[in-house]
Amino acid sequence: MGAQRRSPLQRGRSVLAAAVVAGLVTACGGAGGDSDGQVELRFTWWGSDDRAEITEEAIALFEERHPNITVNTSYAAFSGYFERLATEVAGNNAPDVIQMDYAYLREYGDRGVLADLHEFDEDQLGTEGITPLLARSGEIDGSLYALPMAQNTHAWAYDEQAWTESGVPLPEAGWTWEDLLSSSQALTESTDGERYGTTDFGWSWETYQVWLRQQDKDLYTDAGEIGFTSDDLRTYLELLDEFRTTEAATPATITSEIDGAVENSPLARGSAFADFTWDSTAVSFFSVLPDGVGLAPMPRIEGSDRVGQFAKPGMLISIAANSDHPEESAALVDFLLNDVDAGLILGTSRGMPVNDDVRAAVGAELDGPDQLVYDYEEALADELEEPPSAPPPGNSALKREWQRLNSVIGFGQLSIDDAVEQFMERAEQEL
Repeated sequence: MGAQRRSPLQRGRSVLAAAVVAGLVTACGGAGGDSDGQVELRFTWWGSDDRAEITEEAIALFEERHPNITVNTSYAAFSGYFERLATEVAGNNAPDVIQMDYAYLREYGDRGVLADLHEFDEDQLGTEGITPLLARSGEIDGSLYALPMAQNTHAWAYDEQAWTESGVPLPEAGWTWEDLLSSSQALTESTDGERYGTTDFGWSWETYQVWLRQQDKDLYTDAGEIGFTSDDLRTYLELLDEFRTTEAATPATITSEIDGAVENSPLARGSAFADFTWDSTAVSFFSVLPDGVGLAPMPRIEGSDRVGQFAKPGMLISIAANSDHPEESAALVDFLLNDVDAGLILGTSRGMPVNDDVRAAVGAELDGPDQLVYDYEEALADELEEPPSAPPPGNSALKREWQRLNSVIGFGQLSIDDAVEQFMERAEQEL
């Protein structure tokens, strides 16, 4: 095998380790405060220019209500965000308030970079209004390193108009993997193979997780070890292969071009009728598909009572452990999560609000694509489960290995048995 490039997480891990060993993380790089009581905070996040604009609007309202606090903001694209954050931490310049991702939470929490939010009183940082499904999603080994900024969950997005015109029955709650297979085969046949029934969902590590959870398993155990067997993996890879070989799903030549951008997905490009997505991303399909999309819950295993879906914190928010202004930082976090006026400004830019009162207020103002997502989650509310523990270090590498193996299997360059062996060996190395 050739040399492998280190991911941003791996590079960030090395920088963080160096910071801790050198004892650099001893004070936060917040802008500090003056003797007259004025305080400056730094708040950083990732996202688009649109998200930045409405976040700045919410920050302006916070500063109006707290005239002694100035919030200096910065944002970046996700691709470079955590590498920059790791550099800031290593340089003793961590922001006071940090938008955090689930995949990185354990790494930063274990390194002592993030404050334990249990240390704040309810009147400083309210958590009682946060949906119980997510209230502890940022907790690791008893320490609450983050709170959720938004909620999302898995969904099967589909071109509702094209699917309806095909004459194939639309997906509905309670459908199974067998239903997806037969529907996808029929959809492909309805176009004489010009458009495939569904995108090959083997590109998605998260789809495999749902399938496992439907069988009371998961990607990882609570101890951070692999939570499935070689037989589980083989069965799922065989399911994926059946979709490809029967032309129910896109071939590798199409699937290999998936880069995570909605506009480049087979669904958006008209190569497939459907695709797995996170519901908070579904609204983006409306910008590339004139008639938008419908949303269906994940298919189930025949006879299973579990849909396997969980409420996922779309993003998290943390406070630096060594912030010079922890109380003011907590006030900002509390405002962003629990203030109705702030929620009406932020809307669904990060997903559905996690505070019940904010969510109700925002829901009453929604229409169009945002209303679709809101209604979808409301319909699933009784079946959504609490999220699993934050994934262990090594998850990002395993996700990339998963996608690589799915691609080479699809191109006929590797057998399923060999793929199983390679993946389990890699998992042992990473974990």
